[in-house]
Amino acid sequence: MRYVIVLLAVFILNSCSTVNSIEQELKQDNEKHSYFDGLVLYNPKTKKEILNHNGAKYFTPASNTKLFTFYTAYKTFNSETSRLKSLAYYKTHDSLVIKGTADPTFLYGFESAEVLDFLKKASNNIYVLDANIDEPTYGSGWAWDDYSYYYMPEKSLFPIYGNILKYNFSEGRQQSTPHYFKTQISTVDSVLVSRKHNENQFFAQKNRQKGYEVPFRTSNQLVVDLLSDKLHKNVTLIPNRKGLNFKYIYNQNTDSIYKQMLTVSDNFIAEQLLLQVGQEVSGTYSVNAAIKYSLENYLHDLPQEPRWVDGSGLSRYNLFTPESLVKLLEKMYQEIPTQKLLNYFPVGGESGTLKGVYKAKGKPYIYAKTGTLSNNHCLSGYLITKKGTFLIFSYMNNHYKMSSKEIKATMEKTLLQIYNKY
Repeated sequence: MRYVIVLLAVFILNSCSTVNSIEQELKQDNEKHSYFDGLVLYNPKTKKEILNHNGAKYFTPASNTKLFTFYTAYKTFNSETSRLKSLAYYKTHDSLVIKGTADPTFLYGFESAEVLDFLKKASNNIYVLDANIDEPTYGSGWAWDDYSYYYMPEKSLFPIYGNILKYNFSEGRQQSTPHYFKTQISTVDSVLVSRKHNENQFFAQKNRQKGYEVPFRTSNQLVVDLLSDKLHKNVTLIPNRKGLNFKYIYNQNTDSIYKQMLTVSDNFIAEQLLLQVGQEVSGTYSVNAAIKYSLENYLHDLPQEPRWVDGSGLSRYNLFTPESLVKLLEKMYQEIPTQKLLNYFPVGGESGTLKGVYKAKGKPYIYAKTGTLSNNHCLSGYLITKKGTFLIFSYMNNHYKMSSKEIKATMEKTLLQIYNKY
């Protein structure tokens, strides 16, 4: 018995020493480099906070925001076989009237093809309602000059191809998906910007081997043109009508959508999911409505009230604390079966945004969501120690001027210490 007590005492002392060492190193790094960081480490089984460094301070979360989007969508569409509304349609004897539902998956690389098959088989004349989302196509606080980068496609009611054009031009051959834009791509000696600001005019550098992924300007007329091109049918845009008794096609299973959003940090999916939540809870395709509902109904017990403005984390207006992220992750841990939950996340050394980092001999030890903007890098999720202890953490870094590689190296060193010694 005395031997067991001695071992337990040694374990506790070692753990305390590790925590104290980490806290001291965090403070020294802050003083040396003049940036701001926070780390909260929590054991959900004992319900004890192990470490709290600046846990109640607000940080720009970047794509850690997607954890709040995921939980909000999961709570709203909570079902083992949940699928999203992918198309609203109304049939008459000679017409098929359709309207978008903000579904992000249509012609965007997902296996399910119910909508495409339905439209291909339609013998009726196809009409698209001229309807839109209930807010601007760009989120609050997004950087306007990022419009031509793959990570900032527009939000829309009837997205198609992820609202992204993929193209390349090499060895004198040009390819584009969708094919429709082929005549709107020009080759030039050098590319300063890959698309005109307010036009669907694209540029490719001659003989560049790497392809381009560029958001296109969305409109309902463009949706009609793209559908006509894809279906090889006449599709017509008509004024929006209310009072139609719509039926719905339910397409992709939500699990695969959540996994895609979190694993590769897909901004487009995140924004479209909150549009769908907004419609479900308020009758409006609005990210703002979804956020308001979530904060009032799902997340009213967070330690600090966040400033949450978009689904993806593109906005620098977002502000969250490490304590609130840990609380969110604890709620997810309590409400979602553990293996199911971990399957949604990037895995250290194996998948998604963590494929090349946080490698461990044997089993992976990090399941977490990254969040990166210039001068900001965050990581929040779950850590399974060498001894098998399941921990929740949120590690946030803001306002650094050095290379993000240095920040990431420090984070990996710290989390590896916890893995080995706690």
